[in-house]
Order: sequence, then C-alpha cells, then structure tokens
Amino acid sequence: MNESAASATDCPVFDAGHAPAPTGWWRRNALWLLGTAVLGAWAMIVPYREQLQVYRQRHPDQAIAAARGQWVAFEGARWRLVEAQALAPRDPRLRGPLRKDAGVLLATFEVIADSGTVAKDLDRCRGRIADAEGRLWDANPGDLPRMGGDKLPETCGTGYGADFKPISALPGRPFAFRHAYVLPRKDRLDGLTLRIEFPNSPTSKGRYLSFAL
Repeated sequence: MNESAASATDCPVFDAGHAPAPTGWWRRNALWLLGTAVLGAWAMIVPYREQLQVYRQRHPDQAIAAARGQWVAFEGARWRLVEAQALAPRDPRLRGPLRKDAGVLLATFEVIADSGTVAKDLDRCRGRIADAEGRLWDANPGDLPRMGGDKLPETCGTGYGADFKPISALPGRPFAFRHAYVLPRKDRLDGLTLRIEFPNSPTSKGRYLSFAL
C-alpha cells in the first residue's frame, strides 16, 4: 500500500451532503424573543390599566340607578333622594342676584352611614346634575345666590344644625343634606338626573349614584 492510499484510507472523509445544518438565529433565540415580547406587552398593558382605573375614578361612568325615595347602598352608606325642587325666580329663599336666564334647583338627600364608616369620608362626595344631552353641572357652584330658609349642610357627612352645633352622619340615623344647582331656566325637570359621586375613591370603581327626576 503506497503512502497516498494509506492517507486516503485513514483520514475521515467530510461529506458535505450529510452534515447537520446549523441552527438558525431565530430558532436559537425563540424562547428569549417570546419572553421579551410577553414582558413588553405586559409593560404596556399594566400602566394602561392603571391609568384607565385612575380616569374612571375621576370620571365615573357606571350608573347605579335609583328612584326617588329609594335607599341605595353605595360607598359605605345608604342614600336616598328625598326631594328635588325648582325655585321660582322670585322665591324668597333666593337672597342674592341670579342671572335672568338661570334657575336654581334644590335637591335634598338623606344618608345613613354603615357601621365603621367615618362621617368625614362621606364629605368627599360630589354632587352633579346631568341633562339628556350629557351636559353636567356641579352642585353648589360659585355663582349660586345666597340662600335663606331652612339651612341644611352642603356636604354629605358633616355640618351644623339649626343651633349651630356640629352634626354628622351616624350609623342607623338619617343625615339630611342639600345640593343646589344653577341651571338654564326651564319649566320641566324631565331628562335631568342627579348624581352622587366619589371621584377619587378606589372602591367606587367608576360607579356613581343616579337619581332620575
């Protein structure tokens, strides 16, 4: 056997046709890419959900409908609308100037705090009124005329009685308060809804009380 034959026999032959194909970059990094995509999506979803929750707390959009006189549980208490009354332009309870194109609506509510509910926490409520077109007006605005007559607290949990002594909402005892609204003058109250909101409460979850007039 000559030297060239021995060399050809002893040396392994490289067969390009049967060599394993190199693993592609995408296949080698598939798990890493998948994990990165999931984490990236989660990083976008979580802040979005948090911002959506904050927005809904400030701008509640889920109504809990209640009829006048009906007690409804909400935010650690039971609530009801006792009366809603549009004041005539020359009503003696209006002790201050009012625009000629405006009117005042008075809404009287009662609230009974649940056991363990702090009265001052109920003061965080916000009163609003909405019309059929979705326009909103806040209770007790700055252009509200000075009011006379029976004085009720303007806040939902604390205030002062007729003898100027402090009063507050207590479990098992109705606490009366009043919200006043300055609205475009109209003879009918159809289509208006009164709202009780807790705009910064984490437990309201975008809900508010809605009382149809």
